[in-house]
Amino acid sequence: MLSRRSFLALSGATLALPTWAGLTQSDTDKKLYASAYSLNKKEHFFGLFNETGNMLWSTQLVSRAHAPVVHPNQTIVGIVARRPGFFMDFFDVSTHQKITQIKPTAEHHFYGHALFTKDGKRLITQENHYPSGQGKIFIREWPSGKVIQSFSSNGIGPHESVFLNQEVLVIANGGLMTHPEEDRKILNLETMKPNVTYLNLKDGRVLSQSEHSNELHQLSIRHLDVNQHGTVALGFQYQGEIWDQVPLVALSRIDQPELEYLTIPEDIRVRFKQYCGSVCFDKSGEILAISTPRGGLVAYWHADSKTFLGVENCRDVCGLVATDKSHEFLLTSGLGIQLTSNPVQKVSNVIKKHTKIHWDNHLRQIET
Repeated sequence: MLSRRSFLALSGATLALPTWAGLTQSDTDKKLYASAYSLNKKEHFFGLFNETGNMLWSTQLVSRAHAPVVHPNQTIVGIVARRPGFFMDFFDVSTHQKITQIKPTAEHHFYGHALFTKDGKRLITQENHYPSGQGKIFIREWPSGKVIQSFSSNGIGPHESVFLNQEVLVIANGGLMTHPEEDRKILNLETMKPNVTYLNLKDGRVLSQSEHSNELHQLSIRHLDVNQHGTVALGFQYQGEIWDQVPLVALSRIDQPELEYLTIPEDIRVRFKQYCGSVCFDKSGEILAISTPRGGLVAYWHADSKTFLGVENCRDVCGLVATDKSHEFLLTSGLGIQLTSNPVQKVSNVIKKHTKIHWDNHLRQIET
């Protein structure tokens, strides 16, 4: 772990510069990425690295975490505990201090994801009211964490959400009813009904909602991303038999009542092992990437034509984020690998391999 002084020296920052732009004065540190990682089953961390793969800042965590949360302008990053999560820890990178911990509402737990509003004044959390199994969306004041509004997610298991715009939240209601006492036990396997919900954040109205047909009701909707054209991509995790032939990726729009499933060559679909990890559009919004750590690959599509473009093979890959270059993605794996991949040019480049680091599920780029 780097000391505060070491990090400031590497980044060229000073205490008088509390914004991300001020913290990244060095050319090699213009692009920063955040991810949780582990050294072993007992030692868990949260860190930032630059585009050359070098770790610039890290801090130890009390338990394994899931997805980072990045403040849009202040040098603040948070990390959400893995489901069922009962904490979000937030750190000021410029001072290397933990500044606050936010806990879920009573009888609720987090789902591993959260997000800030564009102005950074509000934090939105997805939570499970485990006595009833109903999903909730909480809008919290930042930095106090005080709940100022709450809405039903209009489904069970709201795992991740993204902004369609600053007034509309798109929610992946995974459909899995669980209880923290036995969190990996699905309590509603026969009746689960996942959906994607477009929620008005002013009054909680459902603007649009789409779900699978009855025969696909065990196709949990888990992760999602949205491009600048309003197209939402969805990655699924199937709870049925491993040999069932089911779609694993779909596109959605607020004005489109039906999900549009993307074609995957069967030899590739089988390799997914019914499990999608991260979902990500590239900078241009033209290319969609879906990772599968169980299958050891990232699959790519052209979003407008729905054309399958191929795969990038990488064992235990899950972390996935768009870089500042069109058609290019940054990938991280549980084997410590960081690599860039461009499926249009069909080129990839290993940036660095950390032999002692196991990158966790999700990766975020910090906008500087």
